[in-house]
Amino acid sequence: MTEGYILNTVQTPGPLRTVYDSIDRGNTTEEEIADDTDLPEDLRSQGMRGLQELGMIGRQEPDYYTAGFAWETGNRDLDFRMSALHNLAIEATPGEWGKQSVVLLNYQYLLQEDIQHLHASDQVLYEAIDKWEHEQREYRPRSQQGPITLNEPKFVNWTRLASFLGLIEKATGREYVVYPDPEMILESLRIATGDEKRIAIQEYINWLQENLLLINLTGERDVPAPFARTLYNLIREEKIKLVEYGDAGVVRLDRSPRRSGMEKDANSIEVIA
Repeated sequence: MTEGYILNTVQTPGPLRTVYDSIDRGNTTEEEIADDTDLPEDLRSQGMRGLQELGMIGRQEPDYYTAGFAWETGNRDLDFRMSALHNLAIEATPGEWGKQSVVLLNYQYLLQEDIQHLHASDQVLYEAIDKWEHEQREYRPRSQQGPITLNEPKFVNWTRLASFLGLIEKATGREYVVYPDPEMILESLRIATGDEKRIAIQEYINWLQENLLLINLTGERDVPAPFARTLYNLIREEKIKLVEYGDAGVVRLDRSPRRSGMEKDANSIEVIA
């Protein structure tokens, strides 16, 4: 069977978690999942197929099983979202893009182009993303009907999924702010720094690329502004600070004013909470 395309599969992300938790509780057949979740058939099907496309569940006839979380932080919602992103990230390899890499590639475009606000029906935007993915990233997904193009319905579905996963925040209606969930980013820093509690910013960017999302430094070694805003707020809340440590190159937060907790020639992030 041809692998589905998640922006066609998942129109309503909520059932992803509902179905996952049901399977994790031991409801492994379609009948058991249906009885336990009481979801309409369409939403239950979206949840089951979407989880398979995210690598969160597998199947050994007639039973479904959960793949487990990439990390266990003590926050189940966070574990679920980060594990879904992790599964996408490990398949998002340039030149060998996984079919579902569209989730992270769309986000990478927003970060590198400094798009901090978006509307899900913005035709100019989703057509620009589609062109960039095809021509610059050589990501060309296909279905049985031929090449897949990023259109309005698919982009609307992407905004819903990206919001569910904590990559963007819903403002109103179909308008969103590109602002990764601070709790998720802080937890990713805790994981990336380990016992050291400190990591060079470039090393952290590399860790994100391999484990969570696609992001690059821009301009003169700047963290992209939408992502930098989350880091800045974590600094303001005294959860992290930017420090100069070792001989790594200086990295700055784009469009972020200096404040306490940000050393002048900072090149590293230190977790303090």
